[in-house]
Amino acid sequence: MADVIDELMGIAPGSKLDGLRALRPDVRLATQASEVAIFEGESGLTRTERHAVALHVAELNGDAALAEHHRAKAGDSPRIPVLLAHATMLTMAPDQATPEAIQTLIAAGLAPRDVVMLSQLVAHVNYEARLLAGLRLLEAA
Repeated sequence: MADVIDELMGIAPGSKLDGLRALRPDVRLATQASEVAIFEGESGLTRTERHAVALHVAELNGDAALAEHHRAKAGDSPRIPVLLAHATMLTMAPDQATPEAIQTLIAAGLAPRDVVMLSQLVAHVNYEARLLAGLRLLEAA
């Protein structure tokens, strides 16, 4: 079963990378299940907010393909600056996360459930960026 990573990498069935990824079908399934849950599941974050955060995290990671994947679906809202600041902190300096950072999100209108979703989204996109980087290295080897 193909997933978003296969799509972004252009992995063809039967290719070298497909064979490597097929060694861990559970990871492929879990990656896609996370993608669907995060971007299509119920949340107090709008889908366009989620994609805007994903776009930002992809850009922080320097992954143009991943950023492009989210660009057309990203939108704006009054909460975007707070969401992006939090995503930047979690991506670039996670050790700086504090209870005050959570309070900033709550003050911006996020429910605790949405704070968890935001953290999961940031973690997921960072994971995707690292997985894509590793697959690109394997492809070049």
